[in-house]
Parts: sequence; structure tokens; C-alpha cells
Amino acid sequence: MDNNAFQISLADYILSGHALLSIDTFEKSRAIEHIVKTNFQKSSGEKLERKFFIWAAATGWTDEKGIPIKENAQTPPEEVIKSINDMPENSIFILKEFCLYLHHETYNSFDLVVSWLEEIREILSNNCKSIIFLDSAFKAPNCLKNDITNIDFPLPQKNDIENNIKFICEGVSTKDDTKFEPTQELLPDIIKSCCGMTNTQIIDRLALSIRKHKDFNQDALKTILSEKASVIKKSGILQYIEPPPGGLNNIGGYGALKNHLKLDKPCFSDEARDFGIRYPRGLMLVGIPGCGKSLITVAISSEFNLPLISLDIGSIMNQYVGSSEANMREAIKIVESVSPCVLQLDEIEKGLGGSGDLDGGASRRVFGTFLKWLSDRTSPVYLAATANDISSIPVEFLRSGRFDAVFALDLPNDFERKSIFNIHILKRKRDPAIYDLKSLVEKTVGFTGSDIEQSIELGLKIAFCQKTELSQNHLEIAIESVIPLSKLEPERIQKTREWGIKHAKNANSPTERISEKKSRKVVA
Repeated sequence: MDNNAFQISLADYILSGHALLSIDTFEKSRAIEHIVKTNFQKSSGEKLERKFFIWAAATGWTDEKGIPIKENAQTPPEEVIKSINDMPENSIFILKEFCLYLHHETYNSFDLVVSWLEEIREILSNNCKSIIFLDSAFKAPNCLKNDITNIDFPLPQKNDIENNIKFICEGVSTKDDTKFEPTQELLPDIIKSCCGMTNTQIIDRLALSIRKHKDFNQDALKTILSEKASVIKKSGILQYIEPPPGGLNNIGGYGALKNHLKLDKPCFSDEARDFGIRYPRGLMLVGIPGCGKSLITVAISSEFNLPLISLDIGSIMNQYVGSSEANMREAIKIVESVSPCVLQLDEIEKGLGGSGDLDGGASRRVFGTFLKWLSDRTSPVYLAATANDISSIPVEFLRSGRFDAVFALDLPNDFERKSIFNIHILKRKRDPAIYDLKSLVEKTVGFTGSDIEQSIELGLKIAFCQKTELSQNHLEIAIESVIPLSKLEPERIQKTREWGIKHAKNANSPTERISEKKSRKVVA
């Protein structure tokens, strides 16, 4: 949702007689600015004037300019609601952080406040009055849940960020007192890097980058991205991940999956929209632990050159009842504002497997909110979800349309294991050509990519302790010490493999599924 869509939505609710509305935002001043700017008009085009009254615990009632209209800053919250009855018709009443007074945990006389809201709700509608609760995380009392409508308020858009850049540049002091002119080349990247933050956060990060680097250059961009990562991490449910370079070259095998991703990569461009192609929706990767699912989600971000945001659904589900729903809406808002991006949902069964009724149905509501967004989203958010145990994921999550494809990742075959050895040996600054990879491949049947990496790491430790270079013998000793998952849990692997054959695409290309040709044994 952009600023214009927010104002249109708000006008529709107000003019259709909705008496109680709520907006979740940390940016109360910016939200009030947009509420006041909303054009309330009839379908005929005739503009309807609205008066605005704003209440906060510290200031009492003020107008939209902050001028006090009553000397009642210490008025009890129940009296605040009661007083709205006597205030002018055709008015909008904005109550800041009023949620505290609607629950017994935070206000002793909450029942009086809620009772007054119930009493005046119909009166408000009949007199063209609306209350807007402006809270950082609004939670409606149970008896009013069906009467209070929540409206999404967008984070700053491109034009907002451009205005912030102008604001910061105007305040820059130069040595010769001339007007500061930033380098234009990287401004589009600077604007993109600021998406997903609040207005205050954007201004603070822009000012910091100018202070440290004297211009909006490459170093300033890195500073903003680093600061943005910490901002997103503070949410406790999202994490900004900087993917390593290399893209899909960091992945061994999985040719069919790579071909699919290569088709998706150019489809984020405006030319693709003009050609009639919608944004790619993403992938679901299913397989046993250690087969590279999480690594692939990071490689997708690197290959597409898009930011990677990780969403921990489990932490959302484990929040207090009520706040989990607000947190999911906030997470979706941030992800949409950062787009185009890759959204990582790692080991998703841990978050969705327990969406039952033990918490009063809160998990189901959060799950429903997320499912609706998965189906309705039009923004360029590429979903990269992974799962080890598909049996615990609700069936509706895998419905057609949520993802473009579901891929099954099996144990790597000979071809893939050789590729994985190549990648990891090169990563440790060694030449794979000096090792007998064919022998190593034969000794690692049933190994996952993670098992192979573990054996190389162990081989390096053995060589380091012996104060010698890594040799073939070190690797073979390490391989003998690693017990692969295929030996520990063969039934689990077989079950996952059978599910993949029936319900998913094979991540391997047909040529990769053919093992290296071995010599034919003949008994003479």
C-alpha cells in the first residue's frame, strides 16, 4: 500500500460511517499528517470538510496544529471518550497510544472506557464522527474486536525518501559556505537502501552517512545498509542478511532448480512487466537436513542481486496473544517496503506446525493473515521457503499459487558430490586438481553437502595440527570419521524421498541423475 492508497482507504471507511478505526505505526506525526491531508469527498466530487481533534496523555486535546483546545491533560481516559459526545459533528478524533486504557493489565478502570466506547459507537456513526486509535501495536478488547477496523499505514515511499535527502542536504555545512550538492550517480541506490525504515530512521541514517563520508558515495551506501540491518533486526522477527558473492556458483548440482532460477532472474525488470509477465512468486525447497536448502536461499539473493530478508515465523507465533498478529502485519509491511527482495522462510515447519487452538486461535489468525498475503501479494517479494519435515506443514500452505514451484532436494549423486568437493576445496584456497576427487566421491556415497563440508573442515584441522599441507590422506581419514544422516535416519530419508517423487519437481537435471559411468566388471 502506498500513501495515496492509504488516504483513499481511510476516506472510504470514514465516509461509509465506520466509527472506530485503528492504525498500527511508530510514526504518529507522519500518520497524522497524512490523515489530515486526506481528501474526504462525495462521489459527485463535492469535498466534505472534517475537523480534527488529537488526544495524547501528556497534552490532552489539541487541533491538528498542536494548539490546545481544552485544559484537560489529566482527564481520565473514560472521560475522554465521554467528552467526544459533546464535541462537533463531522469530526475525526485521533487518540494516541490509547490501547493502554482498554485492557485490565494496564488500566484499572478499563471496563469504564470500553463500556463508553460500546455506548457511543452508534451515536458516532449517526453524527459523522470517527475515532482513530493511533498505536504502535493496537490490540482491541475482545468485546470490540468486530467493531474496530484496522488500516495499514505504509512506511515512507520513494518520494518521501527523496524529500528526506533534500532536507538533509539543505542542512549540510560546507567549508566554503556553498550549497552542498550530493553525487547523483548513487542516489537511486541510496533511496532503495532506505526503504523499509521509518522517517526518523531514514533521516538519522542519511545524516550519519553524510557526517562520516561527506557524500552519498559507495561507503555511505554501505553505512546505510549496515544501519538498516540493525534496524530490521530490532523487530525480533526479521533479519537483514548480506549474501556472499558468487550466486548460484556456490551451489553444487541441482541443475533443474538452477535452470528455473535463471528463468526467474530477468523477470523483475520493467521490460518483463511490459511483456505481460508478473513478478515471480518464489520456491518451496523440501529435503533432508544438510542438502543445501538454506544455502540455496542465500545464493538466490546473491544471484538476483536483491536484498535478503529472513522471517522467523516461529518467533511470531510465540509472541503474546494479540501482539503476534500485529507483529505479522508489521513484518509484512516492512518486507513490502523493502521489495524487490528475497524473503527467506527457513525450516518453516517449526513455525507453522503448531498453528492450532491452544492459544485461543491466535496462531490460526496469524497463519491466516500470512496465507492471505501469500495469495494476494503483487509486490516483487520472492519467497524462498525451506522445510525438512513436510508432514507437519498445513496443506493449505502448499496450495497452487503460493509458490511458482516446489522442488525436492535428494542426497547428492556422484556428479553433485564431485561439484561440492570442488566448491569447498576452492573456498579453502586449494586446487581441487591435486586431489583424487573420484576416490573421494566413491567414499562419500550417502553424504549430504553438509557432511562433505564437515569432512573437509576436519581434514584441514588434522593437517593443521600435523603442521603439514592438506593431503588426500587427511581427507580420507576425515571422511571415515563422519557418520552421514543417511546411516543415522534411513527411514526419514526414504519418507522424504517418496513425498518428493509424488508432490514435487526434482531439483536435479536428468543428466545429473546419471552417476559417473563406472567400468564394467567381467569375471574371466
